[in-house]
This record gives sequence, C-alpha cells and structure tokens, in this order.
Amino acid sequence: MRTTLLLLLVLLAPSLFAQAEMTEKEVNLQKQFIEAKREALLGKTDEAIGLFEGILENDPENDPALFELARLQYAAGNTAPAINALKQAYAIRPNEVYAAFLAELYLAAGRYRDGADLYATLVKRNPAEPENYLEQAAFLVRAQDTKEAIRVYEALEDEIGINAELTRRKHALYVGTGDMKRAERELAALIEAFPDQVDYRHLLAGFYRSQDEDKQAREVYEQILRMEPADVRAQLALQDAAPSAGSPSGGGDDGELMALLARTDVDLDLKIGKLLPLINQVASTGDRTLADRALTLAEELRRVHPDDAKAAAILGDLYYHSDRLTEAAEAYRATLELDDTVYPVWEQLLATLYLDNQSVDLRKYGEEALDIFPNRPSVYLYYALGEAFRGDFGEANSLLQQAQLMVSANPEAAEALKEMAAALSNMDDGSGLGDINAAQLPGGPEAPLAVYLRQLSDPSAATLLSLDHPANTNALLLELMGDVSSDAGNKEDAAGYYRRAKAAGSKSSSLAGKNS
Repeated sequence: MRTTLLLLLVLLAPSLFAQAEMTEKEVNLQKQFIEAKREALLGKTDEAIGLFEGILENDPENDPALFELARLQYAAGNTAPAINALKQAYAIRPNEVYAAFLAELYLAAGRYRDGADLYATLVKRNPAEPENYLEQAAFLVRAQDTKEAIRVYEALEDEIGINAELTRRKHALYVGTGDMKRAERELAALIEAFPDQVDYRHLLAGFYRSQDEDKQAREVYEQILRMEPADVRAQLALQDAAPSAGSPSGGGDDGELMALLARTDVDLDLKIGKLLPLINQVASTGDRTLADRALTLAEELRRVHPDDAKAAAILGDLYYHSDRLTEAAEAYRATLELDDTVYPVWEQLLATLYLDNQSVDLRKYGEEALDIFPNRPSVYLYYALGEAFRGDFGEANSLLQQAQLMVSANPEAAEALKEMAAALSNMDDGSGLGDINAAQLPGGPEAPLAVYLRQLSDPSAATLLSLDHPANTNALLLELMGDVSSDAGNKEDAAGYYRRAKAAGSKSSSLAGKNS
C-alpha cells in the first residue's frame, strides 16, 4: 500500500486559490503555508509542525494544512497525532490521496480494525473497485477476523465472478483455520468454473498431496494426463507416487532418470527436483561413489541446459561436497559466467578458492565480488585472506577492518573476526598459531589459515607437500614449501617453489633473498 501524493498546487487549489480575489486573511494564510512548506523542505520538522498548527488555529477547516501536518507528524514518529490530523482532513474532503495515506498510518499503528472500516466505506462508495475489497480483507486478516475477511472476498467474487487469485486467498484462509473441507471446495469450484484450465487442477492435486491424500491426488493427476498427455508435472507426480528401483533413493541404475534429464521439453526445475534427494545425500555424507553417480546425472543436465546457471552450480556443489575443490571452483566460475547476480554462488566460489589455496583467483574474484556486493562482510573476509597469503598484510588488515565494522552488532561474528585479526598479526611476524582458537578461523582448524600458522612454528615436509597441487597459488605456503625443501637439501625443488611464489604475486620481503 503506497501513499499517492498530489502536487502541492493541486491540494491547495480548492481551499486557498479557488477565489479570483483573496482576502487579506487568505493572503496571509497562503504566505504562512508557503513558509511552513519551506521549513519542511529544509528538514526543520518541528518548526514546520508549529507553523501548520498556527495556520489551523486560524483556519481549522484547511484540509491541505491538516494533510501536511499529518505527513510531518508521521515523519517525526508521532503516528497518533498524524492519524488525528489526517482523519480531520479526510472528513473535510474525502479523496483517494487522503484515504491511502490514512490506511498507511493505520497499518503503521497496528489499528487494523480502523483500516478495515476505512476500506469498508470506500467499498460502499465504489463497489466496482476490486482493490478496496482486497485492502479491506487484508486489514481484517491482520486483525485476525478471518471469517469477515472471507465474507469480503465473497462480496468481491459476487461483483467480478470466480477468480483464481480470490480462490487462492480464500483457500489459504481456510487452510490456516484448519477447515480443509472448505479449502478443498474452493479449489473444486474454481475447476468447475474453468474446467479447461489444467493449472487449477494442479492446485487441487497439490493440496491433496499436502494432506497426504495420495489416492485423490493421483485421480486428479490422471485427469490432467487425459486432458494433456504430455504434462510433465503430472507424469513426474505419478512417478513419485510409485518410485522405481532406479530412482535416486532406490540405488539402482539411473536409466529412467537419465532419460528424463535428456528431455528438452521438461522444465529444468522439475529435473532438479528429481535430482535433489541424491544431491542432499552427497552433501550430508560426502560419499564419493554416490557423488560420482550424481555427477554423471548432473553432467547430462548440464549438457541439455548449457546456458542455465543452475545446472553448472549443481556440478559445483557435487564436486565441493565430495572434496574435489579444484573442479568445484571451475564449476562455480562457469556458473558466474552465466549469471553473476546470485550472491551465494560468489560466496561459495570464494570459500572454495580459499580452501583450495587458489589465492590469485581468490583476490581476483574477491575484487569482482566487491563491485557487485559491497555490503557483504564475507567478501571482505575472503579478499583479506587472498591478500594475506601473498604477504600484503596492510591491505589484508584494511579489508578485515571493513568486515569488522559490518558485523559490529553481531558478537559471535565479531569475535571470529577478532581471532582472524590476531592470526594475520601472527602470520606477519612469523609467530605461528600461538593462543589463537583455530576453530574460529575461516574454515576451521584444518583450513589453510590454521594449517599455515601451525606449519610456521612446526613445519612438516610431508604435510606441506600433501597440500600442493597444480592450481595452488598460495604464495606464502609455496615459500614455506621452498624453505622446507631447501633445509632438506632439495635446492632444485626449493627454487621451483620460490618461482611459483613470485609468480603468484608474493609481497614477502623474505622471498627476495632466496634462490629462485
């Protein structure tokens, strides 16, 4: 519900400028009105309120002044006086502008019954306007008068006939009150009025399924298929009612599901719905065998829907939850190439790049993410990690401070970032993990930041080398690997690690003096 504001001159015209020749009193009132408006525009709310109240002392029937006074009182947080002023204005000159604003004030004050009564008068004045009925019913629902709200919807239905939106609203109210018989009858009446609309039959079937009335749901889906044999939703619903051994939960071969995924006439979201149980199993168990099975299906989904970000994101999730981070990062990159507006994909990519020690890309995508989502503390956090792992602790701390400002009202998040700030300090001076709570560091005790800090004070060649892979661009980690190799007498290996650290954009002051 929005208040429609008329131009000041339109509001003023009936009361201040209607006469060709104005009396001295009217001229003074006009000057006072303009002065009051000027104070309001300058943000001097209290002064403007006083001036409008002065106008009303001399001209209590001045409805534009009452309207402006109501607006100012509301802006100042004085809802009750605003309502009183606007009720007077509306009584003097009933119009849609005043009514809409008065309804907004009733809503803000929680005076739902008053709002319903207001719209009841508007319905009487203009019974052909559907919006007034809908607003009246909405206020009644807020007032928890469901029975009267339904009566209003039925009155509107008498005016405009059976309507899908009205049916949905009444159906929802009946469901909310537990009257499932009437809820069912509403949908049945809609189908009777529009027997050729398959979507309305889907509503009824979905209602039956929500009530675990599988027999009735099946009958409706069979009706739909007699009308539309190619209706995929009905086909899938009937399959769900009698799952085959090859379904994801059944554990057999996935030939039937693969055939469904290969169909170009089936909606992508319906396909994802069929895959979801298997994806959730992989997420909860991390089972690689299960993940491989799911990946085969997801790759077919990607083949059939190459331009849809959701298909790429599913591949990323399956790789991620089966601990194949490099492949997960690649799939998330592909997702963003198709659609870069979904923040959770950005955050998942940044987390994956961090966990996989792809620090160069962590900085790259962190910077890109900031351009699109400048108010997300996690972006600053991951970007800070990217800078820290090349030894730029000044930039890392600056980014971290931005994240800390954003989470200052969240004690738990603020404490975690405090631990990370201490970790950056220990990285900078080479003091290792120390007393830092590794469980509060990004990714936990087995993630790159905690692992690197432990390795700083007690390096293990076997542990460090197990972390390396072709996509590793963690400059500080590579330098430490070089140090361990050098200490073991493997000068050639050490030089290779140092070169890779330089290529990864290292700003470590200690790297310059090492043989690379």
